[in-house]
Amino acid sequence: MPANPGSLRNSPGPVEARLHAGPARTAVAFTLIPCGRSPRCRRLGHFLCYAGLSSLLVACTPSPHLYVAPHGADSNPGTKTSPFLTIARADAAAAPGYTIHVAPGAYLVSAPSPHSAGILTTRSGTAAARIRFVSDTKWAAKILVSGTGIAWRAKGNHIDIDGFDISGSGRHGILADGADLKITNNFVHDLTISGGCTGSGGAAIDTNGGPGNVLIQGNVIRNIGHAMIGRCNTVQGIYIANPNNTVVNNIVSGVAAAGIQQWHGATDSTIVNNTVFRCKVGILIGGGDAGVLPHGSQNNVVANNIVYDNITYGIVEGGKVGANNRYTDNLIHSSGTAIRVGGQVSGTMLTEPQFLDYQKDGTGDYRLKPGSPALRGDPALAGPAHASHSAEKMPPRLGAYQNGPVAQ
Repeated sequence: MPANPGSLRNSPGPVEARLHAGPARTAVAFTLIPCGRSPRCRRLGHFLCYAGLSSLLVACTPSPHLYVAPHGADSNPGTKTSPFLTIARADAAAAPGYTIHVAPGAYLVSAPSPHSAGILTTRSGTAAARIRFVSDTKWAAKILVSGTGIAWRAKGNHIDIDGFDISGSGRHGILADGADLKITNNFVHDLTISGGCTGSGGAAIDTNGGPGNVLIQGNVIRNIGHAMIGRCNTVQGIYIANPNNTVVNNIVSGVAAAGIQQWHGATDSTIVNNTVFRCKVGILIGGGDAGVLPHGSQNNVVANNIVYDNITYGIVEGGKVGANNRYTDNLIHSSGTAIRVGGQVSGTMLTEPQFLDYQKDGTGDYRLKPGSPALRGDPALAGPAHASHSAEKMPPRLGAYQNGPVAQ
């Protein structure tokens, strides 16, 4: 379209304007009536042209919000009144800067084989315009996976997954295949690992290859391969398999092997202010098998955690471990060998944490009683080491600092 609308005043026919509306293009046609040489008519033409294009641009600008609901349909446009049915369909319609709102209700997904995914999301956001998947009511959007595979495989970069309830028979809750993800405030629980204890492994949340830089914060993880506690070394609560990840303020319990574990190419992790109990191992630092780094896992900070009532170890190193690993101000109790590491250890407390209401099954209140020895710690160490996560400064206490009991 010519830059000067006045040059169209004597146009003999319709003029077509093509406007972008998200991934698709919308063709809009309008007809300009010949105006002659009257200045008044020409001014009116200018006004109508500008006003018309302005209205069309507003009408065609895509909303950065998409909606998913159990009563929706994937043939819908994904609006609040006509939502999609599946998260994968919303992902396909999304672009950087979009928020996908998922309504309360049950979302049944199937992952029939170990490497299949009930939900596969592939779109990427950008550092300045992330794509956000949000349960509009915390833990009310319930994803139930059947089969032996993965509930949600997230392959995009710069995305957030916030506030979901994930459970079922599969081996993974959330598999983070992309870089710079934020996995926050989810309840991942009662994954039965129906495929058994195999090399395919299992985890509530797993960072899988690539550059990492994943933030895992504020999640409650409970009963992951619970029936195999002490008998299966390939099922973890939070599994860190790549560099530069931050694990903070999570409550992890009832896991077959380690509550929080590094392996493969993990290094430069920040693991702070977590509460881990009733697992075979509390926290394991190290690398091994495919992707292990030449110098092993190094430059890790493990600080201000409460590790309680685990079977074999509280905090332990295993596999290939490098230099400059720090273990600071952790409280470890009733966990076999409390700590066996080669890194720098300081401020370890071997005493009862004094939870408000400790329940072995994960349904208690894991805040701390007044006077608990865990009501101290070094807030300078407790903050995430990677500035890109921009997480808030942690309080001067040990363990997860979430508010209220976590019973469901």
